Amino acid sequence: MHVLLQAAFLSTLLITICSSDPFEDFLKKCSYPSGCLQHTPPASICVSATHPYGYDSNTKTCREMPHGRCGNICNKFSTLEDCRKKCSS
Repeated sequence: MHVLLQAAFLSTLLITICSSDPFEDFLKKCSYPSGCLQHTPPASICVSATHPYGYDSNTKTCREMPHGRCGNICNKFSTLEDCRKKCSS
């Protein structure tokens, strides 16, 4: 019985660790609307299939970012709606 409990605990722990998305964990620490103003350097070109939307401070709108965003910045969103919720004034 003790071995089964240990196996169940370790399985649950491994599933939790392996299924955790580090970027999603990072986003939980962001504060908005200030996070909407974070940008990557213009020379950086990245494509994000999971978080393709961002706030464009020039047009003051959320839109799909054709070159994505690099690294851990708060101005990356998985949906246009999420961007608008956090960044629209």
